[in-house]
Amino acid sequence: MTASVSYGIKSGGAAMTAAGFGRRALLTGVACLAASALAFAVPAQAQTKNVKIGLDWIIQGTHAPFFIAQEKGYFKDAGVNVTALDPGKGATNVAISVASGAYDFGWVDLPAMINFNAKNPNSQLIAVYISFDASALAVIANAAAGIKHPRDMNGKKMAGGSGGAGHDTINILLKASGAEGIKIDWVPVQNTLYGAMIKRGEVAGTVAFTNSNVPALLGVGMKPEEITVLKYSDYGADMYGLTLVTTKKFAEENPDAVRGVVKALNLGTKETIADPAAALELMKKRDQMMKIDVEKTRLDLALELTKTPWVEKNGLSTVDPKKLQFTIDSIAEAYNLPSKPAPSEVYTDKFLPPVAERMLTSK
Repeated sequence: MTASVSYGIKSGGAAMTAAGFGRRALLTGVACLAASALAFAVPAQAQTKNVKIGLDWIIQGTHAPFFIAQEKGYFKDAGVNVTALDPGKGATNVAISVASGAYDFGWVDLPAMINFNAKNPNSQLIAVYISFDASALAVIANAAAGIKHPRDMNGKKMAGGSGGAGHDTINILLKASGAEGIKIDWVPVQNTLYGAMIKRGEVAGTVAFTNSNVPALLGVGMKPEEITVLKYSDYGADMYGLTLVTTKKFAEENPDAVRGVVKALNLGTKETIADPAAALELMKKRDQMMKIDVEKTRLDLALELTKTPWVEKNGLSTVDPKKLQFTIDSIAEAYNLPSKPAPSEVYTDKFLPPVAERMLTSK
């Protein structure tokens, strides 16, 4: 583009000094130059792709990387215009929304995506950026219940039921921790009631996501020392967590848009890790009702899952093949899937920026 415009200017300059060229020739030359510039401008504008992104849950501090990317123009700089950055109602619902085309991208727990793909072979999703290098799944209990190991849930009442991520994947934790065969008394209630019920001792705890449920317990007045957290990853059930997903069809047809969204999210993630306080201030500006102390806890928990020792050494969204295979195998067994997808059907790294741009610090 620059070379063509420069050539036109030189040609116009030559016309000004040549004998026999009048005012009409000058106007014609200017008009041609303007038309030429417009012809170059249109393709540049056409490169900007409008996209919609669905988040996993109500907007919280955990979602700071997306809003940093939006606020600082990283999406637009990467050639995408985010027209919607909306809250969700759980991983499965977000997966459905992306598969249906209501959203172009979604933030979905990788195990949930694997399960969704198995049940919806004609609406395949694929992960293009892994945000949580470790699963947020954990046993979260009232310390008074005495649950110090997964086996201690034997005979206990735990909030949750069929369809919930904790309930449906608990066998992964029990197998990894050597606690197979125990009996858990599941109490199926709305997850908004978990906090109050755990505080009152009506249930011992729940099996769910730390970044959602620990803040919920703090929100109902429990103190940190009154809360027990047993993470899946602490017992060898080390799986990947929240990931950016899209449909395989969208990725194939819009590779530049996928690269752009991934690039912007990567920048937002790095900035959130570098300055969590600034990230929370940005989130507070968009939601004045946000409780900074609760959201700080939530974000701290999320960053523990994002900034793992593996990520510090190898960079964001750098997949360990063994860990990815373990995630696939574990979910296939937990949900009795008819077959296991190949790793390449679950995650692709071809839309990632160079590894140097994904390192938290220079090597």
